[in-house]
Amino acid sequence: MSKTVAFFNGFYLPHLGGVERYTYNIAKKLLEKGYRVIVVTTQDDETLKNEEVLEGIKVYRLPIKNIWKSRYPFFKKNKTYHDLIAKIEAEQIDYFVANTRFHLAAILGTKIAKKQGKEALVLEHGTTYLTLNNPVLDFFLKRIERALIGQVKKNSSIFYGVSKEAADWIKVFGIQSKGVLYNAVDSDDLAKYLKEEKKDKIVLSYSGRLQAKFKGVETLLSAFTKISQEFPNLELVIAGDGPIFEEMKASYPQENISFLGYVSHDEVMKLNNKSDIFVLLSKIEGFSTSMIEAALLENVVITTNVGGAHELIPSDEYGFVIENSEEALLTSLRQLLNQPEKIKSIQENVSKRVLENFTWEKTAEAFIDAFGEMK
Repeated sequence: MSKTVAFFNGFYLPHLGGVERYTYNIAKKLLEKGYRVIVVTTQDDETLKNEEVLEGIKVYRLPIKNIWKSRYPFFKKNKTYHDLIAKIEAEQIDYFVANTRFHLAAILGTKIAKKQGKEALVLEHGTTYLTLNNPVLDFFLKRIERALIGQVKKNSSIFYGVSKEAADWIKVFGIQSKGVLYNAVDSDDLAKYLKEEKKDKIVLSYSGRLQAKFKGVETLLSAFTKISQEFPNLELVIAGDGPIFEEMKASYPQENISFLGYVSHDEVMKLNNKSDIFVLLSKIEGFSTSMIEAALLENVVITTNVGGAHELIPSDEYGFVIENSEEALLTSLRQLLNQPEKIKSIQENVSKRVLENFTWEKTAEAFIDAFGEMK
């Protein structure tokens, strides 16, 4: 009889995010390897069913309250909720995985596991405290986060990270991680998307949420307006939506900057193929999927010292890990653009590194090894 793995997530597809895509890709790989897979999440969209099977994955969606439903869902503990919990507890679950320790669904997973005499594998996707970018609110948010992790620690002692930095960061809570279950990419995407394209311009790109002060989009745009005056054969493409989308689009109307807004994953991958240099000046990352995908499709990655950066880019032969400043970005760009032969070498090196270290196949095997060590 096949073993059953249950993932407990704050959100799941079609809700888009790094954790959701991570769960989906690992679930698909485990299915291929003969496991039965369940996802327990929240019903953030009332048009979605409470129970269904999607691509072989059994999905339970627990009802939630309307307050903060798109950011931090609170359970609505009505009859539907209790009926679903009874069904989940009746499942013969061998391995519990709690994604993003501070979401109530993840905490629920650790509680059900303990009730059944097991421990959940708790997977850390971040590298710092949550923030609302307000010192007063962040003070209280930090206290809440420590209280939530206290609940998780009562139920489980098995913690992993999606990068070494994510695994190390949880030491702040007195937790010793057991290892790393890397964020990754589909190795088949290299053959699917990578094509030889002859183009006159060097393309820079960013893909992800457009949110003030967190992802560095403002810094990238400001730097690009300067560097494109020195190197006129440049183009910048920004893929993604968010709170500052309209503001940025209005502030940078020049012809060599394109704002795509929200695009599908397929379109993002096509952009990665077109792009030469990918820039992510983020403050908070566990291990950015966008960064790994861009690297796979032969982009020079310029990023800040966030989760996974040094694992993907151990030296300047693989890309650039820089200070989070416009000056540092301009310095790296000038270094690259003045040595165009170096661009191709770095692109090939980092793509090869992704294939050797950061694929879903390798992470799925690491999960199976981790399951083998659990009771």
